[in-house]
Amino acid sequence: MLIDVTGLASHERLMLLVACAVVALIGLWYGLRQLRRYHLIADTPTARIRSAHQGYVELIGQAQPGPEGPVYAPLTGTECVWYRYRVEREKGSGKNRRWVTERSGTSTQWFQLDDGSGVCQIDPEGAHCRVDSRRRWYGNSPNPGTDTGRNGSIFNINVSFGGGRYRYLEELVLEYERVYALGRFQSVGGGRDNLDQDKAAGDLIRGWKANYEQLLERFDQDGNGELDLQEWQQVQDEARRQAAAQQRDLHAMPTVHVLNCPEESGQPFVISTLDEEKLARRFRWMAHGCFVAVLVASWVAGELLLVL
Repeated sequence: MLIDVTGLASHERLMLLVACAVVALIGLWYGLRQLRRYHLIADTPTARIRSAHQGYVELIGQAQPGPEGPVYAPLTGTECVWYRYRVEREKGSGKNRRWVTERSGTSTQWFQLDDGSGVCQIDPEGAHCRVDSRRRWYGNSPNPGTDTGRNGSIFNINVSFGGGRYRYLEELVLEYERVYALGRFQSVGGGRDNLDQDKAAGDLIRGWKANYEQLLERFDQDGNGELDLQEWQQVQDEARRQAAAQQRDLHAMPTVHVLNCPEESGQPFVISTLDEEKLARRFRWMAHGCFVAVLVASWVAGELLLVL
């Protein structure tokens, strides 16, 4: 026996056995999940926005503000295209000391990725984000001072230590940073979208009928307060004409490329400023760590089974 569990009571051994089983199951599930992410990043070829197929793709390019402009990090006011932050407060002391999250947030405003062949709109909601621009520091207020101000200073990993009762974390994607993105790619506009013109015409007519007096004013040519067959035909013709105009407007729209979270659970949505190889290696080591935990938990469980 490699570990001595004979000093434990039977109920303690049983509880430890259950804990080992839980650790092994969770570790196996999480390890396989991280291993799948590693293989997806390592094996998925990088596509060009202009020629990317519709579906699950990998893109690499420069980050740029979206149509609504840049965003500003809540803690430092730094101008960026994406942020995530957390404010924690220290509670307790000694062995009971712990950090409790008081507030946190992640930006959901879209930004753009430009790879030289085209521009893709990135919807970051639901993304697994790993970034280089990461800062952690301490203070005595729930609202830290804005040392960097709105002019913003570009910073990488910056950790400061102190005796403050508050701990702050801020992660950013800065304008012009190189961004790796893996997700669902869709192109809309540019003649790709076909309108169901019969349905569109029906929707228009239902909307007009909601204000029947206005409908009569437009189409009741003989003024008798109702629409005869000929006048009703004019209503339908006008609705079809407007539906056809909507279709022409759709065809005239420029092509817009969008990358967002896949609907399939087995396809992770990843946004990162880390190098692709470094990012893949991180997921691989996380998977290996989980598998080591599974082996240790299984070994301890085996030792416990020998004495139960």
